[in-house]
Amino acid sequence: MNSQLLLNSLKTQNDNLDILIDVLEAEKNAIVQRDHKSLEQSISEKQKIIRNVKLEESNGIKIIKDIASLYSLELPKASVSNLMQHGKSHFEKDSKEIEKVSTSIKIKLDVVARLNAQLKSVIDFSRSLIKETITALVGNNKHALVNKKV
Repeated sequence: MNSQLLLNSLKTQNDNLDILIDVLEAEKNAIVQRDHKSLEQSISEKQKIIRNVKLEESNGIKIIKDIASLYSLELPKASVSNLMQHGKSHFEKDSKEIEKVSTSIKIKLDVVARLNAQLKSVIDFSRSLIKETITALVGNNKHALVNKKV
């Protein structure tokens, strides 16, 4: 029974990460396309889904601790990999699917990390472009496009 709870939690987390990946892609596209409305919407959605990811992570850790306690397992850390290593025999029928979903989550976390790095690059480029534009408009040289005294 507890292994089913863990499996359901992992599947929920997997779905949350799918949504997060979609939102991060939308955020990146909104920045590139300079679509402020879509960017604000993406940021709002991202905050909601990150909250869901954190809640489900806490739920999964609680389930792992409950399973460890139920079977008197001493886990170095409450994680799926430690649970599989120390208590796989207690829920053999669900272990393959738990490992499959857990692997999928790890892959999606790598995708999220890659997207975050891309977002950082896009944001850094946008900042430098804004800085260059401002410098060109109100720069400290005599050839500024805008007269600051006006």
